[in-house]
Formats: sequence, structure tokens, C-alpha cells
Amino acid sequence: MRPFHFPDHPFRKNVQDEVHARPVQFVDAPALVRRVALLLPQGPDAVGEAHGRFAGWCRAARVAEPAASARQHVFVVAGRAVTWELHTEFVTLTWISPLGDTSAWPDGIGLEAFETEALVAAIRIDLLAGAELPADVHSGFRPASLCASRIEGGDAEVATDFIADADGFTRFELAGGKLAPLQRAMVVRRLLEIETYRCFALLALPLARRVSPKLNAAEARLGTLVASLGSATSTEAAQSALMSLHALAVTGGELVETTSYRFAASRAYGEVLNARLDNLGEQPLQSASTLERYLRNRVDPALATCLAVEKREAALSEKIERATELLNTRISLDIQAQNRAVLATIAETARSQYQLQKTVEGLSTIAISYYLLAILSYVLSGVAQLAHLDKTLVIAAAAPFVLAAVFVLIRSIRK
Repeated sequence: MRPFHFPDHPFRKNVQDEVHARPVQFVDAPALVRRVALLLPQGPDAVGEAHGRFAGWCRAARVAEPAASARQHVFVVAGRAVTWELHTEFVTLTWISPLGDTSAWPDGIGLEAFETEALVAAIRIDLLAGAELPADVHSGFRPASLCASRIEGGDAEVATDFIADADGFTRFELAGGKLAPLQRAMVVRRLLEIETYRCFALLALPLARRVSPKLNAAEARLGTLVASLGSATSTEAAQSALMSLHALAVTGGELVETTSYRFAASRAYGEVLNARLDNLGEQPLQSASTLERYLRNRVDPALATCLAVEKREAALSEKIERATELLNTRISLDIQAQNRAVLATIAETARSQYQLQKTVEGLSTIAISYYLLAILSYVLSGVAQLAHLDKTLVIAAAAPFVLAAVFVLIRSIRK
């Protein structure tokens, strides 16, 4: 009992259980081990649905169900020891039977629960009781792709050609009778994982080849657009190029969305595959290649191809972004120039209006003064007669005062 009451982290149990989630299954020699790996459909709850379907099959077959959070479930049915494992994007079923079992796809072991899933890998391991492979075992493999080596410090031997047999299984011959039970179980699991992760790592290669023509077309189109930017002298031409770049960016985004997950998964599978190959500790047998040398000569170039396509997609996106920034800058400068021209026109118009207004004010002053003097002449005529003054002189003397008064009045109104 803990002396302190520390609250457990929400993931503490998951962390504790993870290292025990998929324990190895002991295999007595001789035996036949088969595994199929099935890709789950893409979806937010694909793993949960796969778990539910398998649990439903277990109930129907009257087999103990896996726990709700279980990633591995082991049971025995129809004389076969079956192991069901749930991974991030695929599910595997592995069954152990006598070496002479001829039923490659037996009923009643759980395969029925995943009939709609796509088969990616199928592996068969013939586990022999001896410590060395029979002399004639190589005759069952294709010489051009034969891989044969000693493993586990020379205590076991393995051979394969990575070619599917008539039932669709890649066959391994493993002489592991000299190995301790745990050591033998780990070697069997390692071989199963090597072929499983090899197949899943290579899933990205057909996708890379399929998107390459689209990527080539997008790169060529981008080159044409960038070359034409210098001739886009008008704002309309620049905006048209910007729309083309936007459409190209959408195409590039679709390519990345199509391939990003598969490429990332293949890198991860490739790393696990190389780790499993390193752990074999192979020594070549006769003139045959080792599994590690053979697979790395073929898987590494495929993964490099996928990586190259991924880098090209990233470079395409960066180039589109830079070209878009250049065009946006060009359009902004054009708009600024247009704005300056508009402002200059407005200023010139304002100056013209001001000059016109001053002219109108001057004419208005004269016109108003004229009419005002005409009206005042009647008044001033009477005043001049009473004062015995000349009418014309009186009006002439009043004219400057009238002009000044009208001018001041108009200026005050304008202000």
C-alpha cells in the first residue's frame, strides 16, 4: 500500500500495460505458423469498429471475448492456437498448427470477422525441429531471390525468397529446434514482423508512382507561371497569375493530403523493419544473401523514392508560397501607384475648383455690388438732393464702401 496518496496520471495504466500489450506466444517445434495482416478502412473509429466486430465474432463462436482495451487476444479453437492483434491501422491474425496442416485459410478462427478488409501481408513459417535446414530446402525457393542465413549466434537457420506461394503466403523455413522456448518465440515473432512491416512500408511506393505525374505537371505549370511573372506588366495580368497560383496551390495541397499519412507511416514501418533485421544477427549461408542485405537493397530505394516525392511536394508548396508573395507585392505596388495617381488627380481637381471658386467670388462681389449700388442709388439720390450734392459723386463715394462690405460678407460666408 502506498504511504502517500498521489493521484495517478490518467495515462499511467496505459503506460504500464503497453510493454505487456503483445507478449510473445511460445511455439513448440515442429509447427506451422501463419499470419495475415489486414488493413483497416480509414475512419475516426476504425480501430474501435474492428474491435467490436471481433468481439462479436467471439460471442457467436462461443470464444472468450477480448477486454475492451485489449490490443491482443489469444485463444484456442479447432486445434489451432490463435492470436488476434490490433494495431494502429491494421489487424493481424496469427495461428499455430501442426506442421502438416494443409488448410491455408481455415474456417472458425476469426478470419470471418474481417472479410471486408484488404489483405496486405500473408506469412507462413515452417518451424522445423532441427537446428539446421535440410539440404534440399533451397530447391523450394527461387534461386535469384533466395535468402538464407544463420541467426541467434548460429543456433538457428532461416531461408525464404519473399515470393508468395500458391495460397498467397510468403514462406519462411526456420530450423529452430535448438533454441530455448522464449528465444524461439521471439525469433518467430521477429520474422512475422519483418514480413508484415516490409509489406506496409512498401504500401507508399505505388502511391508515390501514381502521384508523380501530377506532381511533374504541377511543377511544370509553376515554372511557366514564374517565368511569365516578368511579362505581367498590368494589375489585371498579375491578378490572373495570382488566380492561377491559387489553383496550383489547391492542387499541391490535394497531393500532400493524399500522400502525407501514407508516407509518414511508411517511414515508421521502415524504421521498425530495419530494427527487426538488425536484431536477427545474420550470418550468410553458402552463396545466398541475408534477409537484411536483400531487403535493404530493395526497401531502402523504395522508401527513398517516397521521401523524394514528399520533399518535392514540400518544395512545390514553398515555391508557390514565394511566387504568391512576389505577386502580392507586385499588385500592392501597382495599387499604390494607382492610388497616388488618383490622389494627384483629386488634388489637381481641388486646385482647379479653388481657383474657380476665387474667380466666382470676385465676379459675385462685383455683381452683388453693382445691384446693391443700383438699389442704393435711389436712396442716395434723395440724400444728395436734400444735401444739395451731386448724385453721381455721392454714388461714386459709396461704391468703395459697398464693394468692401460685399467682399467681407462673401469671405465670412465661405469661411
